[in-house]
Amino acid sequence: MKKQKAIFITGATGFVGSNLTFELLNHGYRLILLVRGKKAKERVGSLLCHLYRHSEEYNKVKDRLEIINGDITKKNLGISSKDVGKLTQEVSKVFHCAASVSFNESEKDAIKKHNVDGTKNILEFMLILNLNELHYMSTAYVVGQKIGAVYEEEVGEEQSFNNTYEESKFKAEKLIKKYKENHNITATIYRPAIIIGNSRTGKTSSFSGFYSYVKSLYLLVQIFKKDLEGDGRKSKLSGVYYKGDLLHMPLRVSGLANKTLNLVPINYVVDVIIRIFKSENSRNKVYHITNPNPPTLEHTQRLISDSLGVSGARIVDPLDFRANPMNRWEKFFAKTIKSFIPYFQNEEPIFLNRNIQKVLNGARIKCPYITENLISRLISYCVDTDWGKNIS
Repeated sequence: MKKQKAIFITGATGFVGSNLTFELLNHGYRLILLVRGKKAKERVGSLLCHLYRHSEEYNKVKDRLEIINGDITKKNLGISSKDVGKLTQEVSKVFHCAASVSFNESEKDAIKKHNVDGTKNILEFMLILNLNELHYMSTAYVVGQKIGAVYEEEVGEEQSFNNTYEESKFKAEKLIKKYKENHNITATIYRPAIIIGNSRTGKTSSFSGFYSYVKSLYLLVQIFKKDLEGDGRKSKLSGVYYKGDLLHMPLRVSGLANKTLNLVPINYVVDVIIRIFKSENSRNKVYHITNPNPPTLEHTQRLISDSLGVSGARIVDPLDFRANPMNRWEKFFAKTIKSFIPYFQNEEPIFLNRNIQKVLNGARIKCPYITENLISRLISYCVDTDWGKNIS
């Protein structure tokens, strides 16, 4: 019996990559994962066992999984010549999910090295293997600070960005476009918005971005709860007290209350990607995997507060702080969520998604509404695992 051709995947130990690997295995595909560093097999096995309900379920599919040690920042991805020859015979498609998702501007060079140079290395490696089908994980925010309607195929020539991460993904997309034109490569580009945990289980392996905001608020709540168990001095000075079962904690957060926050659960993102991947007619296009009913920032804040049992936190216009400067705790909070603030203060684009609508026509795939139950489920998972430290 002829051996099934494999999908070559980078970034399988990341949040999106691990969930995508999980679903591709469930759909019967054979996978070859490029994983960096020591104990690669153990790390992949641990991540996938966590996504399956029982390790026995993983054991049933792992014979369709192979792991190769390598690094996207290196020439030929750091793969030995022996393995390169093997891949030439066995790989049919590439899923490039590996990336630096840091918003930290001090890591600018490293972000470029992974997201731009790494993508170029993948494209060059595809030419060596004579492969012409790429699936690339981008972000809806390659449009940067653009406001108004944004089409799926649209990538501007000059635009401003909220951070280096957005800019690096923009440059990577431009690079892919160049290779498509010059080397007959087909590239399907997936542009998810702000990815959160699984809407059904709350599971996540990423605690940055949106989660940095939730965690900062949670930790502030714990500080005041602990203080109120003692002499309550900090709480009295800050106007914090128990109001029935709620902790009343006055906290102004700089942002535009009515702007939207485009949150998409990881299970929806992966379901959409699998749907596109399995449809031959859907290849070689760009897809905005976004929430058609994104909550406002004010509504999202209220859901988080309700889930944490808190009142008093509110979104205020950035201009409010000119007349009434931040207090000590507001400064502390603003500093901890600094990298995410642009998504609070800048108007969000309207992500048009005609390609998504077409591919999901007739499918039972719907983006879950962002409800209090969903947010509570996400937060409970974070607390139960101590923000990822105790994932078993």
